[in-house]
Amino acid sequence: MSTSSVSLSQLISDVKITLQERYELSVWVVAEISEMNVNRSGHCYLELIEKDTITDKLLAKSRATIWAFTYRTIKAYFETTTGETLRSGLKVLLRVSVEFHEVYGFSLNVHDIDPQYTLGDMARKRALIIQQLDDEGVLEMNKNLPLALVPNQIAVISSETAAGYTDFINQLANNNFGYVFNTELFPAIMQGNSASESIIQAFDSIFNRIDDFDAVVVIRGGGSKSDLSCFDDYELAYFITQFPLPVLTGIGHDRDDSVTDIVAHTKLKTPTAVAEFLVDKVSEFDRQIDDYGWQISEIANRLIDKNEYLLEKFTHRLQMSANELLQSNREFLIGAKSTVINNVRLLQHNKFMQIEGFVKDFRIITKNSINQEIKMYEIINKRLGKWLNNYFNRKQRRLNFL
Repeated sequence: MSTSSVSLSQLISDVKITLQERYELSVWVVAEISEMNVNRSGHCYLELIEKDTITDKLLAKSRATIWAFTYRTIKAYFETTTGETLRSGLKVLLRVSVEFHEVYGFSLNVHDIDPQYTLGDMARKRALIIQQLDDEGVLEMNKNLPLALVPNQIAVISSETAAGYTDFINQLANNNFGYVFNTELFPAIMQGNSASESIIQAFDSIFNRIDDFDAVVVIRGGGSKSDLSCFDDYELAYFITQFPLPVLTGIGHDRDDSVTDIVAHTKLKTPTAVAEFLVDKVSEFDRQIDDYGWQISEIANRLIDKNEYLLEKFTHRLQMSANELLQSNREFLIGAKSTVINNVRLLQHNKFMQIEGFVKDFRIITKNSINQEIKMYEIINKRLGKWLNNYFNRKQRRLNFL
């Protein structure tokens, strides 16, 4: 029994003709750029893929080419519109024509890329990350951490050569109040595909010395939207929500806040703004200390005035009581003297002597009572003065230390 057959070249030629007839015109295709290379001639070679949105399983893969002239036009328009570099990892909408070569097989020739689709996809992914963090109940966790009253022990995550880092350090060092801040840099890559992993590693290093710092500052000197895309990473954002120190950001966004900004304790636009925020926090505490010192002084003055008034009042009452008692006894003596004279002279003499002794004892008792009150006042005054002196000395030492 004979079997009909065709050559391989004939089969491939039939497939090519079929594809040309089916896809005579270009079509719009949604795909993710998994690899991208631009050679010296300016041609751009892509590997496009499609993944299952749930399992992330690879569903399809194809080579694609953007010829040099087209690539220059597409790249400029795409990056101007999106603020994002055309790179691997992006999901794009491409207008392509189908190419099939007998030797090199299937490929796509890219004629255009719609930047609006990529903008929408980026916004959608960002919104999904924010929603996921909110659903997990962690979106506000770092914001709820208390910031130290005097945050002057600062761990800094930044690139060592970044202009933003230099601006931050200079702003802290040259503050108008002369406050001293202790900062330590934990270097990290601040843009690109490996940036989020590098920043997380810096956070890990800080965590190992968590007791040495009051807060963590994440700064960089701005950049394009693509340079800052690493700050929309879920893993980095989640890590920040779980971090036990307040995280302050000064990433330099001119547009929307990144996910990292949203989950951070405090978001500021620039590294300089972060430095000004820290200076203001210390200055606020400084003003509170001044207010407390003034309040303590007022309370002490009121206590002194009150005790002086009470002492004066008690002294006056004691004098009045003594005068009343002396007057009363004087009248009694006069009456007693008259009675004794009218009765028995001997009894008069004895009573007179007895009354004189009583008056003398009373005067001694009155004098001792007054002296005791005066000594008690001096003791109270001395203790109050000593307490106030010690209290102000402690506050002075605290202020000098700060």
